[in-house]
Amino acid sequence: MTRSKYGQLVTVLAIGLGVMYGSVGMAAHHGTANVYETTKVTVMKGTLTKFEWTNPHNQIYFDVVDDKGVATHWVAATEPPQVMLERGWTRKSLPMGEQATFYVFVAKNGAPVGNLQKVVLANGTELSASPAPRGEGAGPAAATPPAGR
Repeated sequence: MTRSKYGQLVTVLAIGLGVMYGSVGMAAHHGTANVYETTKVTVMKGTLTKFEWTNPHNQIYFDVVDDKGVATHWVAATEPPQVMLERGWTRKSLPMGEQATFYVFVAKNGAPVGNLQKVVLANGTELSASPAPRGEGAGPAAATPPAGR
């Protein structure tokens, strides 16, 4: 094999291995079924403490206080900023320090982390983090107050 052909073979193998390993990491990163309990939503009332509007996923931090007065620090991920913009969110959608109700697919291992489905602010504004079901109107899921308010 000539040096030129050997170099081409090494380059092709390196690219192939990079694609293979890169796709395995991406599949592992986006596979949430093994991480979160996706068959039921857990509803929690808590206080917003931080909102990171960042790629690859926004992070929402909030504290939930139990009946004994013990606070648990939670973090819930959403989709990336561009997707959340399409659903009616902005980087200023969540008022820090306010109470809210969080609807979350929680971690199966019991860690205080999850995948946010929606949040209802104290003023009744509902922000959906999940896509609208198929066949339900067009456009992004905008912030709307819940029925009866």
